[in-house]
Amino acid sequence: MDKITKHRISVYGINGCHDAIESSLVEVNQVYIEKNSPAYDHKGIQKLIENIPQDKVIILDGNSFREKIDTNRSQGILIKAQVSSFSSLPTTEKKNACYVILDQVQDPHNLGQILRICAGGDVDGVIITDRNSVSMTSAVAQVSQGGFAKIPLYSIVNINQAIGHFKDNDFWITSFENNIDSQDWHSIDLKGRSILIFGGEGNGVSKQVLKNSDFTATIPMSNNMNSLNVSSAVSAIVFERLRQVLI
Repeated sequence: MDKITKHRISVYGINGCHDAIESSLVEVNQVYIEKNSPAYDHKGIQKLIENIPQDKVIILDGNSFREKIDTNRSQGILIKAQVSSFSSLPTTEKKNACYVILDQVQDPHNLGQILRICAGGDVDGVIITDRNSVSMTSAVAQVSQGGFAKIPLYSIVNINQAIGHFKDNDFWITSFENNIDSQDWHSIDLKGRSILIFGGEGNGVSKQVLKNSDFTATIPMSNNMNSLNVSSAVSAIVFERLRQVLI
């Protein structure tokens, strides 16, 4: 049976809260709405909260709402919720299934951006390590702009064991790392069942993970720049993969 971990978060803003409320990955504990705010008048929000137990929906005046949240960007809505992450790796029959593995990404803004990118790039899940990595937090959820509610997050002990699992399920493994043996990113066939591995902010992809990968690729840089931020690298590769799948 899959072990599920639930992470307590707070999220504000119409789009992110809308996606959280309708997501099967998110359990909403409380919805706070400011009276006469954009969220209060938003038909999509109004429709969704009709299906929430009314003791979970609290309408507040402006002053009371501002006591709950210290930002002027909330659009009049704040939710408190729990987001699920999973410890058992997925299996799938999907022909072009794709998962992104992050090797010790520690910045919550990077993880949030990556969830947003992967949700928009038709990735089936994001996999992180349960040590030396950021997990789901309010900051991650907020930065993801609803991505946290649309794409499963898996937390694992060992990336090399995960590689074995995916190879047994007919996935090709590509790690992205700047080294002399790496191929240019555009030369890799990313169609089919694909695992994309990216290193964290400090150390990149670990040596054993590189050794166990089928391919190693890099994004060449000009002007003597060494590498992209990990979320930028994920964006480039995820949408290149989507382009290949769609042509």
